[in-house]
Amino acid sequence: MAKEYIDKVSSETLKLLKDIHADTIFKKREKIQLAVTGLNRSGKSIFITSLVNQLVSGKRIQKVSRSRGKEFIAKVIPLEDDSVPEFDYRTVVDALRTEDPKWPKSTSSVSKVRVEIEVKSRSSFFPNKILELEVIDYPGEWLFDLEMYNKEFAEWSESAYSQLRNSVKRELAKEWQSELSKHDIYGFSDGSADRGIVDKYRDYLRTLQNMGFSIIQPGRSVQSGNLSDHSTLLFTPLPPPKYLKPHEDSIYQRFQNRYNRYIKEIVEPLAVEYFSQFDRQIILVDVLKSLQNGYNPFIDMTEAIKKIIRMYEYGEQSFLKKVLEKKIDKVLFGATKADHIASSQHQNYQKLLNTVVEEAERELNLKGIDTEAIVFASVKSTEDIVHDYGGKEMDSLKGRVVGKTVPTIEYSGRVPEDYPPKSEWRGGMFSFPSFSPIEFPDRDIDAVPHINMDEVIDYLIGDKL
Repeated sequence: MAKEYIDKVSSETLKLLKDIHADTIFKKREKIQLAVTGLNRSGKSIFITSLVNQLVSGKRIQKVSRSRGKEFIAKVIPLEDDSVPEFDYRTVVDALRTEDPKWPKSTSSVSKVRVEIEVKSRSSFFPNKILELEVIDYPGEWLFDLEMYNKEFAEWSESAYSQLRNSVKRELAKEWQSELSKHDIYGFSDGSADRGIVDKYRDYLRTLQNMGFSIIQPGRSVQSGNLSDHSTLLFTPLPPPKYLKPHEDSIYQRFQNRYNRYIKEIVEPLAVEYFSQFDRQIILVDVLKSLQNGYNPFIDMTEAIKKIIRMYEYGEQSFLKKVLEKKIDKVLFGATKADHIASSQHQNYQKLLNTVVEEAERELNLKGIDTEAIVFASVKSTEDIVHDYGGKEMDSLKGRVVGKTVPTIEYSGRVPEDYPPKSEWRGGMFSFPSFSPIEFPDRDIDAVPHINMDEVIDYLIGDKL
C-alpha cells in the first residue's frame, strides 16, 4: 500500500513539474562542428555521405551505442542560414543507388550538412539530449593556403624554392624557371609577361598534382573556375631581391602585391569564418595512392601532413593560434580505402599510418589536442577471398574494378609496416587496384557496409552522446 501511494505521489509530482515546464531547466542541447579536411582526392565527399548514412540508419554502428551505453536516432536537418552551400547529401546518395554507382566528384568549395542526433535520456523526467552535428567539407586544395597565412611573400617564396632541392621537382619546374629567366623581375615591366610566368607555374603545379604530390600552393590555382582566374591569383614564388629595391612597376612588386591581397581577401576571411568555429577535425589521407605513386610523392605526403598541423603553431599573436588552440580539442588522422587491400593487410596499414602521422600527433598532443589514427573505408566495396595454393594461403579481393563492368578478382597489394628507404624503393613496388563503390541501400534506414566507420564516429562524437 505504501509503495502504491509513493508511486502515485511521484507520478503526480512528475506530471506537475512537466505541466509547469520545469523539465526544460534540464533540457540539454549541444552543437559540435566537425571539419572534414584532407589531401586532394582523399575521399571527403564519400566520407561525409557514409557518415550521415551510418548515423541516420544506426544499424552498422551499434558498437557506438553499446560502448557508450546510449541509444540515439539521427536525421538530416536544414542549415541555419544559406550563406554557405549545403552539402548535397541526397543527390550523392541517389547517384550511389543506381546499378552503376560512381565515386562522387571532388568538391571545389566549402559546404555543410547538419545532422540532429537525439540521445535517449536514462530518466523519464529528464528530456532527451539533442546533439547537433554540423559537418563542414573543406576542400583539400585550400588547406595549404592556410599554411601561407602569416607568411610574407619573401618567406613563402623561399619555402617554395626550397622544395626545388628535390631533384624530381626541380626537373618538373624547368619550364617555369626558364620562362622566369627571360625577364627582369625587379626592373620596370608593363605586365605583359605576368600571365606567361603564371601559366608555366600552374602547369608545374598540375603536373605535381597528377603525379600524386600533395603540397600545391596556392591550391585554388589548380582548380577549374573558382577564383583560378582571379587577379589576386596572378603570382608565383620569386627569388627575393638581395641588394636592390624592386621597381614599383616590376614583376616582383606586382606578384608581391597580389599575394598580399590573396591572403587578405581570400585566405584570411575563410580562416576566420570557418577554422575559428571548428570543434573537431578529421584529416583524411590516401596513403595507398601515395605508396603507389612512388617515393617522392610519398615523402611529399608526409611533409604535407606536417604543414597541415602547423596551422596550430603560428606566432604567438596569430589569430589562428588563438582560435584553434581554444576550440579544437580532437584531431583524427584517417587513412582511407582500407577496402582496397585484403583484411590481412590492415594491421600493416595501421602501423604505416602510425609512422606517417607520428610527428604530427606528437606536436598536437603537446598543445593539449587529443589525436587518434584509424584506417577505415567509408564504403566497403570489396570482399576478401582466400585461396589455397598447395597449402599456402593467398588473399585477394573481389570487387568491381574502376573501368570494368563485371565483378573481378584482383590480388591485393602488400602494405609495408614502415616505408622503405629511398635506396630500396623500386618503380611499381606497390600496386593497388581501384574499385568502384557498391550500390547503396534503397532505404535510409539501411546503411552501406563500411570498415571501422563505427570507430571513427565513436572517436569524433561518442563522448558527446
